[in-house]
Amino acid sequence: MGDEEGPPQWVQDTKATLGTLIKRPKLTDPLLQKPPFRFLHDIVSEVTKATGFASGLFEGDELNSAKIKDKDTKVAYLTKAIKCVEVALNTQITIRAGKVVAGLEPENTN
Repeated sequence: MGDEEGPPQWVQDTKATLGTLIKRPKLTDPLLQKPPFRFLHDIVSEVTKATGFASGLFEGDELNSAKIKDKDTKVAYLTKAIKCVEVALNTQITIRAGKVVAGLEPENTN
């Protein structure tokens, strides 16, 4: 594990797929390996801007990452995004918003 060079495969996969949709935020290895909430918010916003997906899902303070400060609000935002993707794909995603906010299980977050 510790002897591997380069980012994990799931980071490379995220760059290869999501990187074709958005140009910012920059999908760097460190940010993808431990994505902070602001980074995730920026990605969701950019995907919506680039594709129209989830347009209208978020409103008011949800549109401004600086207004989403406490854990409960972050979890609510991410839960909404996760549910939207699940409905769109007609599947269940193995991820818990609380773990994402805590910076855990980044391979599932990606």
